[in-house]
Amino acid sequence: MAQDFARAFYNSKAWRDLRFALIIERGPKCQKCGQIVIDTSKLIGHHRTPLTPLNINNPAITLNPENIDIICFDCHNLEPSHFSGGNRHAVYLVYGSPLSGKTTLVSQLAERGDIILDIDRLYQCISGLALYDKPDNLRFNVFALRDKMLDMIKTRYGSWHDAYIIGGYPVKSDRERLARDLGAELIYCESSREECYARAATMQGDWRRWVAKWWAEYTA
Repeated sequence: MAQDFARAFYNSKAWRDLRFALIIERGPKCQKCGQIVIDTSKLIGHHRTPLTPLNINNPAITLNPENIDIICFDCHNLEPSHFSGGNRHAVYLVYGSPLSGKTTLVSQLAERGDIILDIDRLYQCISGLALYDKPDNLRFNVFALRDKMLDMIKTRYGSWHDAYIIGGYPVKSDRERLARDLGAELIYCESSREECYARAATMQGDWRRWVAKWWAEYTA
């Protein structure tokens, strides 16, 4: 994944706000291949000058728009620094409120050869429907697939590098139990309730209700 020293930066409000502003300014497309990316969570802010422990606290590098390209996931994986190689098998449980930016954060951190396990993407994969259109009659099959993938992650089956499990997991005991079972590190995608409500107002669907439900259940 992105080096540990950079993880907090990529999860910071300053970075999230800058990345969003650059997408608005430059448009939802990859600056390398020109592909239009409707799901902007898949657009990644790529630093031309790579981040290091020596420059991570230098905003002239980390938050300088002239040092940042907005590129797609495929182009990001073609960057030389993203061919890590080897079997690392670190596991990260990325949790937070709906619309807190979990998918965006994982897109930023993940590298080629990693596993990304997201229940919403599983629904989309087997149904062919739009993201977040999740028919109840497919729930059994989707959760069976999720459990099979979790079992492979738990046993470190295969030659994948790292694994990211994306979910809400509002209840502390539940997420800590799963993290222990998988040998995973918890990453909280920090975002305020008000920020999530503001994003919900721009989305189709009952997002405000889903955000409210998560915060009502959340235990830190």
